[in-house]
Amino acid sequence: MFLLALDVRGERGPRASAKTEEILARVGLSAKMKSFPRHLSGGEQQRVAIARAIVAEPSAILADEPTASLDSANGQATMAILSTIAKERSRAVLVVTHDARLFEFADRVVHIEDGALTREELTDTSPAERPLQRGRAGPLRL
Repeated sequence: MFLLALDVRGERGPRASAKTEEILARVGLSAKMKSFPRHLSGGEQQRVAIARAIVAEPSAILADEPTASLDSANGQATMAILSTIAKERSRAVLVVTHDARLFEFADRVVHIEDGALTREELTDTSPAERPLQRGRAGPLRL
């Protein structure tokens, strides 16, 4: 499904295959390893997109409505994966959503209406976290 993404990064052979299997298992698609996209449901295709996003281990993941086509169980599982990634050192996940059920996974929730920041909430109030100061950009993590 996404061996090409690893091949481009120079990861090939058994290591790339093992990594592919591991990532597909994390998103609950082990049984679909040899399936073509046209044989997957919309939710399965969305989970493949998430798997593609995490297979290369990027420092940041930008997710626009990552659970939109998923049932509640798969949506929760997907958010748990993204939340785990966001807690890794030097990793960040930014999720844009209308789904308030996803807020429970966030360290910080920024509300935007009509292009303007209207409210910001820190849900993880660890001492290392401070609110953004106006005019300064900062990481937005799940």
